[in-house]
Amino acid sequence: MMNFCLLLLLVTCGAFKPEQEPRIINGSIARVDETRHLVSIRLKRHDNNFGSGHICGGALISANKVLTAAHCLYNNQRKRYRQASEFVVVLGTLNRFERHNGTIVSPVSSMAYMHTFSPDSMRDDVGILFLSTGLPNTGGHLSVAPIQLAGQVTPPGRVCQVAGWGRTERSSLSNILLTANVSTIRHQTCRMIYKSGLLPGMMCAGRLQGGTDSCQGDSGGPLVHEGRVVGVVSWGYGCAEPGLPGVYVDVQYYRQWIEERSSGSARRVPLVLILVLATLMCGF
Repeated sequence: MMNFCLLLLLVTCGAFKPEQEPRIINGSIARVDETRHLVSIRLKRHDNNFGSGHICGGALISANKVLTAAHCLYNNQRKRYRQASEFVVVLGTLNRFERHNGTIVSPVSSMAYMHTFSPDSMRDDVGILFLSTGLPNTGGHLSVAPIQLAGQVTPPGRVCQVAGWGRTERSSLSNILLTANVSTIRHQTCRMIYKSGLLPGMMCAGRLQGGTDSCQGDSGGPLVHEGRVVGVVSWGYGCAEPGLPGVYVDVQYYRQWIEERSSGSARRVPLVLILVLATLMCGF
């Protein structure tokens, strides 16, 4: 009863602020055949010791296109998006510290995000990375494969899989990719919990009784139902707390935007601007 009263007090007083704390709590070791789409997004300057630069997860949705969360691309300290050159993406390994023959390590050529993203409200927390070295065109890959996007709204009560290398119940990043099963939660129920914090394009999944969830380090990773991405790990209040499910980007809501993004439409300096600057510098 005390826990319920505290939850009610927090909701009533508007104390909920999105926390970027997604991690796998009480998960199990992932299988390659179920997670070939999973990628590890890393900061290049912190990954000199292979695996130590991991900051977020993502899903390979085509040969060189990775779906993730916008807050994974954002530098909160400097209040700006990072440059594509700051990232490296690793595909095809369950242990983030191990590099095998089938492991692909790719720089990022460009990225896409919505200018309406807010790190305070987590509005429009969706982003795309385009890989310089994507999946080879030579046929099937044993440990890497893209995954399809959900084609329709996922009803409440559906069991989904979330995976990542994020913090565990022991509060340390996992070396091994972990997975957990969570259920989609009715929008009205989630709205009652998070009030105005639940914005359009957000959905909830988890267990209302607590115990299993995603948390810090799993951000940007996919929520998968029947072999399709239905959500992207975004934010939550605590981790695996009773009555506080995880909040995900609703992939169906953003599907058109995601599909329209290509490497040509990503954030690059326009050629016209380059020509104008060159003209000014040369004194023409």
